[in-house]
This record gives sequence, C-alpha cells and structure tokens, in this order.
Amino acid sequence: MGTCTSHRSSPQIGIQLPTPHEMSLTRRLDPGFEEWSCVQCGRRLLLRRPPAFEKIVLERGDEWAAHVGGANGLQMRISTARRVQPADLSAAERGWLAAHGIDWEPEQGPCTDA
Repeated sequence: MGTCTSHRSSPQIGIQLPTPHEMSLTRRLDPGFEEWSCVQCGRRLLLRRPPAFEKIVLERGDEWAAHVGGANGLQMRISTARRVQPADLSAAERGWLAAHGIDWEPEQGPCTDA
C-alpha cells in the first residue's frame, strides 16, 4: 500500500451505504407463504420459510435500499455505522490490519489512497 496523500476530517470509503427500509409482515398465506411489504418504497415479497425456501418479488420498490424486518417476536433494528477512534484498536486489531496490507495512521484512520 502507498502512503496517504490526503487528510480528511472523516475517512471516506468510496461507496454510499444503502438507505435502510423496514419490512413488515402483511399477512400469512397458504401453503406456508408470508407476504412482506415496505411502507417507504412499496416493495412487496412473498416468502416461504425453509426447508422449501422461496422468495417471489411482487413489487420491486427501491432495490438499492437495505430491507430489514422480523416476525414472531424477533425485531431487526437498523444499525448505524460509526467511526472507531484509532486509540480504540487493540494490538490484535492493528496486527490484523497490517497483515492484510492496511496502513493505519492514528491521526486519521485507515488510508484509502492506493
């Protein structure tokens, strides 16, 4: 890896994270299918649980969104990415980064320049 030539107040990784949307169980159908929908973009799916898993897209909605959801008491929450301060990295984490060719400069985070 090369050395970093640019210094930013917060590192950028070159990709935009998808917008999170929450899917909710709309209704249960026979034989074992569930209809799920997203109120934010109109995405609708039919899902059949394993062992005969099947997914049928009824309405595409926003295909770039990260759709999450849960049923039967399970709730999936959308998590927020946060920047870890370099001081928070353990010696093992720094070793892993170095072993994978990732330069880490304490004052700015990972180097994104090639």
